[in-house]
Amino acid sequence: MLLSAAEFDKKNAQGQLHIALVGMSNIGKSYTALRIARASDFTRYDVDGEIQTKLGKQDMGAVADWMGHPFTDGYATKAAEYLKLEAELSLAASRSAGNLILDTTGSVIHIPMEDLKCLNNNYLIVYIKANVDDINTLIDRYFKYPKPTIWGDCFHKTDGKSDINSILDCYPELLALRAKLYEKLANITIESADLAGANIEDKDILPLVRRYLT
Repeated sequence: MLLSAAEFDKKNAQGQLHIALVGMSNIGKSYTALRIARASDFTRYDVDGEIQTKLGKQDMGAVADWMGHPFTDGYATKAAEYLKLEAELSLAASRSAGNLILDTTGSVIHIPMEDLKCLNNNYLIVYIKANVDDINTLIDRYFKYPKPTIWGDCFHKTDGKSDINSILDCYPELLALRAKLYEKLANITIESADLAGANIEDKDILPLVRRYLT
């Protein structure tokens, strides 16, 4: 839902502004959503957290363990269950009253196309874009802070390598694919570095988003 700056201001004043943050896992969506909620009259809706609660898991590491990897038994079935929950919960959030910041999962671009269209009809979608320097950090965080991952067709076994090392080889391919899909879905794109600057305070985030609108 691409808004003009005037529409953005009107919806914000009326308590009807819905913003969805999309981007790679561990790029800073949750932190950015928290900063907006802290500084402005917004409710943060954490899709990861809602899925975790629905599955009865104590943290996202436990959800990642439950789903497993593309080479583990039951992965496809659990990945499909996860995506179904993700689509339902992401769309349910839009029925909330008041200004809303939707903290999506990294796999939001894998939910069904009709659900993505519904998301776009209800939210100003902001893509937090990773830069080249972020990629190695994201790969490192993938193993240090595991999250459930929808791989689609991006995983393939590398000859002579273990399953886990094959994951390492394929993860940049997954990131590259997702980058294209986030860009296509988003109404506006903001570089991750622009949100993480030393001089950017919580109160500065929402005006920064607004500056991308005409």
